[in-house]
Amino acid sequence: MDESLLSIGELAARSGLSPKALRLYDETGLLVPRRVDPSTGYRSYGTDQVGRARLIAALRGLGMGLARIRVLCNLDGAAAATELRSWWRQEEADALSRAVAVRDLASSLGQHPTEDAMTTTTTPARSASALHIGLERTAQEDAVLVRALPGDRTLLAAADGFHDAGDLAARMLSAFAGALERALAAPSASPLPALETAWTAAEALVPTQGAAGSTLTAGVLDGDRLHIAHLGDTRAMLVRAGRLEHVTQDHTHVRSLLEAGRLSPEEAASHPDRRVLNRALATGAPSAPDLLVRHLEPGDLVIVASDGLHAVADPSALAEALGGEQEPEALAQHLIDLALDAGGPDNVAVALARA
Repeated sequence: MDESLLSIGELAARSGLSPKALRLYDETGLLVPRRVDPSTGYRSYGTDQVGRARLIAALRGLGMGLARIRVLCNLDGAAAATELRSWWRQEEADALSRAVAVRDLASSLGQHPTEDAMTTTTTPARSASALHIGLERTAQEDAVLVRALPGDRTLLAAADGFHDAGDLAARMLSAFAGALERALAAPSASPLPALETAWTAAEALVPTQGAAGSTLTAGVLDGDRLHIAHLGDTRAMLVRAGRLEHVTQDHTHVRSLLEAGRLSPEEAASHPDRRVLNRALATGAPSAPDLLVRHLEPGDLVIVASDGLHAVADPSALAEALGGEQEPEALAQHLIDLALDAGGPDNVAVALARA
């Protein structure tokens, strides 16, 4: 190959864009190769295209659309900076408009409860948990907890510490669970407000300095309702009639861009920052949780797990395991085994219950 030309792999390494993304940008005319071999179809790029590729990667990482990127990339430095600031002003205005609309709609919905919002109390769910350090880590920074709560309710929770967090995740889970138990002690107590109240006990343990922090996902099974408080990339999952649903959304910037349609699945899957959290129990990060409610049916399986499971285990193998009829204790251990069979690069925490 001409020394002034780069293969698609070489450009990917220099720019942070995956080969799949580079092929997409070729097809859309945003970054066209200097040469395409007529026999093999191999793409070759000029060394002078590295800067443009890096700029595209940065702008896609911000969520800018391809059409606007094409405009910006064809401007000189000062004009491109002005274009970027103009785009961001509109992004801020759009976010403000959406915030007002969300506030008004939430207020309207809150004024009209439905009969379906009633909770039926039943016997406690059959539950189990499992925890493993993994095959490559030297410290256990995940934590898991299953606890019976007042009113025949069941708590499933998992937390995943990061950046040398030590036992931070375990301490947060313990403080959170204790506060939740106290909040639910009153006969009229409702799980969702109790989860929000108890969350402050975990927030109080966020280190004041350094990068250490934790995720936390907790589910309360209460009759025919699942109440969830969630932050980070631990996940709550629900299996009904063999079908697996990921109830929570990972709190990463890349995931948000994918959900908003600003990144393609191919771009998101290969993005270098796809595992970087933008919400967590950590200094300087937004720490308020998502609060969710889902309807439960008899036989439903609820799982709360750290990314040592869901980011590692083969999706089809995970779905097959969760679609079976194993007892909770055996299933929890089987999920740990799936993560270990896939290499076990991370700590693994799993809590589950059958409604």
